[in-house]
Amino acid sequence: MIVMGTDMRASGVKRSVRRIVIPMFFLPAILCHGTANAGADDTVATVGRFIITKQDLLDSYEFGPAFVKRLPHPLRRHLNYMVNERLLALEAERLRLDTTVFVRDRVAALEEDLAVGELYREEILSRVHVSDAELDTALQKARMRVRLRWLFATDRSRAAALAELARRGRFDSLFLAQPDSLGDRSLETTVLGLELSVPEFALAIRTLRVKEISPPLEGPDGFYIVRIEQIWQNPLLTESDAARLRAETLSALKAARAEALASAFAEEKMRSAAPVIKAEGYNIVRAYLADRGLSHDRRLSWNIPSTFMTEAGPVPITSSEQFLHRPLVQFGSHVFTVSDYLRWFDIRQPQLKRYSLSAFNTSIRQTIWKMVRDKLLSEEAYARGLHQRHSLRHQATTWEAKILYLAARRHLMRSIVVTDSVLQEQYRKRYTREGNTNKSISSFEEVRDQLEAEEYLRQEQARLLDLLQELRRRHPPRLNEPLLRELSATIRADPGAIELKVYKPGGTFPRVAFPTIDERWQLLSH
Repeated sequence: MIVMGTDMRASGVKRSVRRIVIPMFFLPAILCHGTANAGADDTVATVGRFIITKQDLLDSYEFGPAFVKRLPHPLRRHLNYMVNERLLALEAERLRLDTTVFVRDRVAALEEDLAVGELYREEILSRVHVSDAELDTALQKARMRVRLRWLFATDRSRAAALAELARRGRFDSLFLAQPDSLGDRSLETTVLGLELSVPEFALAIRTLRVKEISPPLEGPDGFYIVRIEQIWQNPLLTESDAARLRAETLSALKAARAEALASAFAEEKMRSAAPVIKAEGYNIVRAYLADRGLSHDRRLSWNIPSTFMTEAGPVPITSSEQFLHRPLVQFGSHVFTVSDYLRWFDIRQPQLKRYSLSAFNTSIRQTIWKMVRDKLLSEEAYARGLHQRHSLRHQATTWEAKILYLAARRHLMRSIVVTDSVLQEQYRKRYTREGNTNKSISSFEEVRDQLEAEEYLRQEQARLLDLLQELRRRHPPRLNEPLLRELSATIRADPGAIELKVYKPGGTFPRVAFPTIDERWQLLSH
């Protein structure tokens, strides 16, 4: 089942043979199993203070890079890379990289997100129920498929003009003429999928006949003129297909109901807090984000200032720290400053809309409200002590190890220096191999970038291998061989394995669902 995102214009589902990306809210079963409490019987490996449980290994392997699944003894190889990452995490602590802003902010953000996840399970999932009658009705809709195409306009008058032309028989030519790729303006899904993900659009087009043109439908970013291309029902299902469809439909209903309850819970928190965005702080934030994400010409055309007037005269906003401590949002005794927001933004990197000034302004305000909402939810979770739960502490430590690993790897990469003299020597060796009489040999300037990339990779691999050997002597990993053999007996190499990424788009910190291994270990897999 493919469910369309709220923004229809950006809802194109991109898939390839090699990689599938799945939002985590489509996998409620994964959400529920979690990580069990680590005990002596399910610990697969111990690396310094880091414990790898049976569930850690299986989750990391299942949703990890496909390259390792194609290797002999894949589960053991995958565990070896997990051990490598924790060894590098210990090295990061030795280098005191755990005290850097990069690590501290991200570890704190992930812990908050895990705590809010606990709040979600305790406050929301416990209240989600689906009756048999509701499930039967939804199953009928899940078997009905629909294919849509649409035209898009950012303003109402243009949308009305497009709708009129489309009704006169020009829909196809208008569809082909619009600048977005065709896949971004078409969708095939189920009737249930459409109702669950964009109910306002499903309601607006439910009376349309095939090939009939809808009136302009207002969305979060503009107006849509929709045409239903085809509606059909799946043929008779086998018993196993029917059981799978029933399970998927029940999960989708529960996820949608939980999302509605969670939104209502968060909205009530916001109403009670009654936060207020300060105009000056907002203008400063907008100037910072415009400086980072907009061209100079667009900033001028949208009249977004790059300086603010002070008693000492005009001061550049982004080069002066005096603006960072101005209040941005205030409610009760809470004050969020410009600096608080920019740190929140830098960690999460939400996407801002840039196709118009009003869309840019609105998306900035939306991210500010999201920051406030996230903070209110995390404060509630911490007040209930959810962050102290044993299972959460283990998950938090697992994510901390991943972030420390990334910091250590980045530290190693920054220490690599590739000089011109080294590149010239590499070029001379290649020139000699190809022969002095070959007139078609590329000049040094033409191949310099390629030589630099190859030399950088060679040095990185050599340094990484040397460092890992030293770290294994310093922190010998302890493996639970009987458990590892038991798990490995059920997992064989899969030459046809594809990439599968499970992404968690909601919560306070959008991220991949599980901290699996880095794809760059593929460079050391041979």
